[in-house]
Amino acid sequence: MTRYFIFFICVLLSSLINAQSKKNLEIINSNYTIYDSSVLPDARRLVDSVIFKHNNTLMYCDSAWHYFKENRFKAFGNIHINKGDTLHLYGNHLNYDGKKGKAILSGNIVLIDKEMRLETSQLEYDLNNNIASYYSGAKIQNNENELFSKIGNYFADLNQLNFKKNVELINVDYKINCDTLHFNTISEIAFFLGPTTIVSDSNLIYCENGWYNTLTNVSRYSENAYLKNKDQQLSGDSLYYNRDLGYGLALKNIEIIDTINNFILNGQKAELFEFKDSSIVTIDPLFTVVMDNDSLFLHSDTICAFTEKNEKIVKSSTGVKFFNEEISGKCQSLFYFNNDSTICLYDSPILWTNDYQMTADTIVLQMKNKNLDKLFLYDNSFIVSNPYPDFYNQIKGKDIVGLFKDNKMKNIQVFGNGQVSYTLEDNKNKLTGINTVNCSFMNIDVKKSKIDRISFQQKPESVIYPTEKLPEKWKKLKGFIWRVNEKINSKKDIWKK
Repeated sequence: MTRYFIFFICVLLSSLINAQSKKNLEIINSNYTIYDSSVLPDARRLVDSVIFKHNNTLMYCDSAWHYFKENRFKAFGNIHINKGDTLHLYGNHLNYDGKKGKAILSGNIVLIDKEMRLETSQLEYDLNNNIASYYSGAKIQNNENELFSKIGNYFADLNQLNFKKNVELINVDYKINCDTLHFNTISEIAFFLGPTTIVSDSNLIYCENGWYNTLTNVSRYSENAYLKNKDQQLSGDSLYYNRDLGYGLALKNIEIIDTINNFILNGQKAELFEFKDSSIVTIDPLFTVVMDNDSLFLHSDTICAFTEKNEKIVKSSTGVKFFNEEISGKCQSLFYFNNDSTICLYDSPILWTNDYQMTADTIVLQMKNKNLDKLFLYDNSFIVSNPYPDFYNQIKGKDIVGLFKDNKMKNIQVFGNGQVSYTLEDNKNKLTGINTVNCSFMNIDVKKSKIDRISFQQKPESVIYPTEKLPEKWKKLKGFIWRVNEKINSKKDIWKK
C-alpha cells in the first residue's frame, strides 16, 4: 500500500513540475545577455534578436528586461508574437506577464490572422484564451470590409470581433454605422445591437437589432427597422433584404410611405421590388391617399404599387372597399393613377357621395389639389338618392359625368338614353309631385344635394305626375337597385366582409 502511495505522489509531483515548466518563460535566443546580481538580482537584460517562448507561443523583440522571478518581461523594438503559426501580432513595446499569459502592447500595433488585419495604438492580448482587446480605437481590414471602432475584442478561437462605440463598417457598396457590432471573420456576417444605419447609393436602412451577411448581401432587421429609398420608406416588426436582388420583405405592422406621391400602404406582409420600383401588400392591406381635410382609406385582399411609363400606379384586387368623409365605395378591382389623381373602379363598382348612390359598368373618379373634381360613369350609369321614404330621385343614362366643387356634387351631365325621375317641392319643402324626363342629353344642376335645374340639348319628353298617380315604371327605372344596406359609413366598415 505504501509503495502505491509513493508512486502516486511521484506522478503527481511530476505533473506539477511539468505544468510549472510550461508556465515559465523560455529564452530561445539573445545575442547579448547582461546580468548583475548586485544591481538587479531579479532581472537580466537581453539584447539583439531576442526570442521568448511560452506555451507554444514565440515572442520576438530587439531587446528586453526579463524579470525571471516574476516570470515576466518588458520588450522593446520590432515586437512580434507568433501563436500557433496562424496569428501574428506586431508592435513597438510589450509587457508580458507569464503567470497570467497576458500581453500588453503599444505603438503601431498590427494583428494579423488568416482572415483579417487589425491596426491600433494599444492592445491587450490574453494568450491563454486567445482574446485581444483595445480601448483607444482600431481599424480592421477583412476582404472588402473595413471596420473602425473605439472599443473592441477579438476572440481568435471563434474568429469573432465585438465592437463598441462609434462603430463603422465600410464596404464598396455601403457603409454601416452603429453603437455595437459583432462580426465573424469566417462567415463575414455582421450582427447589430443598438441603433444602426446602413447607407448606400440606392437606400438607407435603420434598425436596432439585426444582421448583415457581407458575402451574400442578405440581411434581416428588427426593432424600429425601416428601409428608405428615393421615394418610399418600408418599415415593419421584421425586415428581410437582399441587396443584390433589390428585394425586401416586411412582416407584421408594416408601413410603406410614398413621400413623393403622398400615399401610405399598411398591412401585415409586404414585399418590395426595388429594381421594378414596386411593392405589394397581401395580408390585411390598407391604402391611404393623403388629402387636404381628410384622407381616403382603402382595403382589399391585395394591394400593389408599381411604376409604369414614369407613373406610379396602385392596384387593389378582390373585395375593394374605401371610405372618406365625402365619398365611399366598393368594387372588385381598382386602379389609382398618381399623376392625375385618378381612381378607376371595375367589376360591379358602386359609389356613395352627398346622399347619392352611383353605379355603372366602370366608374372613374378624378381628384384635383387633393379634392374631388370629376366623376365619370361609363355604361349602364345610374345616380340615385332617396329624399322621401317612398320616392327616389333617379338619373339614368349610357354615360354620366359629375362635377364637384368643395367636394360637393354641383353638376351632372347625362349622355345617351337619358331618363330622370325626381321629386318636386314647394317653397316650404313640401313634396308636390314627380317630374319625369326622357332625353338623350341633359345638364343637371345640383344644390344642397338636390336637383335644382335641368336643361336639355334636344327636345325632351317631360311629364309631371302627382305622387299618387306616378306610374310604376317611373317609381323605379329599369335596372334600379337601392343598395343602402351596403353603404360604407366609416373607416372600420372597409374591413367588414
